[in-house]
Amino acid sequence: MQAFAKLTIFLLLISIGLPAQDSEIDRLIQGELKMTFPSVYFKHNSTDYAVMPYTVDSCFKYIALHFEDYTNSLVIWRDSTETEELTNERIAKLKAGLKKYIRSVKIEIHSMGNEQKVSRQTINMTSDSTKIKYLLSLNSVFDISKTRFPPEKKKKKTRRRLVWTGWKNGFHWSTSK
Repeated sequence: MQAFAKLTIFLLLISIGLPAQDSEIDRLIQGELKMTFPSVYFKHNSTDYAVMPYTVDSCFKYIALHFEDYTNSLVIWRDSTETEELTNERIAKLKAGLKKYIRSVKIEIHSMGNEQKVSRQTINMTSDSTKIKYLLSLNSVFDISKTRFPPEKKKKKTRRRLVWTGWKNGFHWSTSK
């Protein structure tokens, strides 16, 4: 009987020291669901900016410095429970903020419509309200990313012709613009 009691106490002490398993949503947040710079996040069902590890002005400055890289890739996402009118209000707010740093160019921000960054299934996996707010703010985001393929530059027409340069070099192909 004493051996059983000692074994039970020993196993109890070991099990207390073992860490608990992380939930699936915690692993997702730590792994792939993180706020990225220079994205601008909004509170759910609001035009207010969400709490981010960086300032919104720093995002706008970054976009202004690299605006030529992002001309075709300024998009805004929204949660499926939010309306398109709210997205249009957010776009107006973003354009006003960007106009402080980019004055000469027309800014186009494309709405992603009903597409979401984080699925409703992932959001519904947790019951913690702070995690839900965080995931909803990941869905309500002004996303800035470089296009995978840069815009093609126009090639100048070149002419090739056979040229005689003398007895030492002979004939060779010459290109001219």
